[in-house]
Amino acid sequence: MANLIKIDDNDFLVKDYLRQEEINENTLLLNYKTLLKRYLSQGEPSEDTLRSYCSAIDSYIKWCLTNKVHPLKITEYQFMYYRDFLIKMNMKKGSIKVKLNAIKQFYNIAVKLKLIENSPAKDVGVKIHEASEISPMKFLTLEQLRDLLNIIPDYDEKHIEYLRDKIIIMLMALEGLRTVEVHRMSVNDINWEMKTIYIHGKGHNDFIYPRDDVLFLLQAYLKIRPFDFAFIDEFGEPVFTTLTNQVKGKRMDRRGIRYNVDKWLTKAGLKKEGISCHMLRHTCGTLLYKDTKDLQIVKQVLRHSNVNITSKYAHIYNKMDKRYTTGINLNENITTEDKKKAHK
Repeated sequence: MANLIKIDDNDFLVKDYLRQEEINENTLLLNYKTLLKRYLSQGEPSEDTLRSYCSAIDSYIKWCLTNKVHPLKITEYQFMYYRDFLIKMNMKKGSIKVKLNAIKQFYNIAVKLKLIENSPAKDVGVKIHEASEISPMKFLTLEQLRDLLNIIPDYDEKHIEYLRDKIIIMLMALEGLRTVEVHRMSVNDINWEMKTIYIHGKGHNDFIYPRDDVLFLLQAYLKIRPFDFAFIDEFGEPVFTTLTNQVKGKRMDRRGIRYNVDKWLTKAGLKKEGISCHMLRHTCGTLLYKDTKDLQIVKQVLRHSNVNITSKYAHIYNKMDKRYTTGINLNENITTEDKKKAHK
C-alpha cells in the first residue's frame, strides 16, 4: 500500500470527525466509514445497512490495491473489470447490484467532496433479469396460508416457539412485515392503547395498525417469552427472543427467523425454491389486493414509497384472475367434421 499510495504520517489518522480541509484522496480511504454514515439515510443509516455497504466497499478497495490502482484514480473502463470480476465469481446478480450500489455511494461522496469530478461507477450496472431467471411472483393462497398457520400446534405451556413462530408468520403474511422488521421489533414499539406498532423499516420507519387477533396473540406471547435484561440492545427490549440455553432471551437474529419459518413451511408441504420469509410479504400484498382491489391500501399497508412498486400485485393478480387468452374463441374455427373426429 505504501508504494501505491504516498501519504504522510498525518494521513494515517482515523477520526470520528474530519475537517473538510483534512480530507484528501488518502484520508477518504481511511475514514470513509465515518463519512458514509453522515451521508446515508440523512445521517441515520441502520447498522445492517452500514455494515453491508462497508463490507462491499472494503472488498472493492482491497481489489483496487491488489491490482495496483488507487480507487479514486480508476477509470470507468477499469471499473467494469471489477464488475466482470464479480460476475465471474458466480455471484447472484442481485448481490452484485447491492455491491455496486454501495461502491457508487462511496464515489458519490468523493464527488461531493470534490476529490473527483465524475464517478467511474455511475453508468456501470448488471443485468438482473435474464430470460431463465424470470418467474411469476411467489406467494401463498388464502387456503395455503390457513394450512400453514394450522400446522403450528397451539401453545401448550411448554413449547413457547409455537406461539412465537405463529405470530411471526402472521406479522409477515397478514401485516406485510419484512424479516428485518420482525427482528428489530421491541416491546417499547407497541402501543397497546392505540393498537399500533412502530416499525424500524428498510430505509424509513413507520407505524402499522395490526389486526386484533395478531395483537391478542402478541400480548399472550409477551407474558411468557423468555427475556434477559442483559440483552437490551440499540432497539430496546426485544419482542422475539431465542430459546437456546446459551443465549436464552436474546433477540432472534434474521437467520433464526428464516430458519423457523422455513421449518413450518416444510412441515406444511409448502417449502420449495423461492418460497421463504419474503414470500409471506408478497402473500400479504396479493391477498390484500384481491380483497380490496385498491392499490393505495396495499401501498399503505406494505409501506411502499411509490405506488408503482405496489402495482406488481395488481398486475400478477389480474393476469391470474382474468386469464386473458381465454377470450380467443377456437370453436368458430373448428368445422363440424373436425368436431366429429374429435369425439371419436
